[in-house]
Amino acid sequence: MSSLTEDQIRQIAKQAVEQLGDHATIENIEKVVHEAVQRLDGPVTKQNEQKSNPLPHQVKKGDRVIVTAFGTNKIGILAGMTGALAQMNCNVIDLSQKILQEFFTIMLLVDISQSSLHFDKIKEKLIETGAGFDLKVIVQHEQIFKTMHRV
Repeated sequence: MSSLTEDQIRQIAKQAVEQLGDHATIENIEKVVHEAVQRLDGPVTKQNEQKSNPLPHQVKKGDRVIVTAFGTNKIGILAGMTGALAQMNCNVIDLSQKILQEFFTIMLLVDISQSSLHFDKIKEKLIETGAGFDLKVIVQHEQIFKTMHRV
């Protein structure tokens, strides 16, 4: 994703919060930070990207996203969410789920480097899949997730 340092991304996030003011939702901040990082990095072309099959721990951090979903527990949620990721050629590196009585929550660390789809399309598909299970789904780049939780 970026050669920016964590401190630089944190600074961009702080500026985004200040600029957005009352409109500073997680989604809006994520969007502003993502756009700023893309502008700083310049355009990415397929010729510049070398995609191999790295081991999960060797995946560049910019190729990893955090997926969080929560709602009422229903049969097939895990299969539905991971199935959608598999269809998009995304690899689940790690996950944690918890069922608390009738409530379901899951957090996944996902490698998207092998997918032919852009982050926004992956995010859209996961939100759509989650909606089929009445889940609230949040998809964020790993670096933005880390920065957002330190600001």
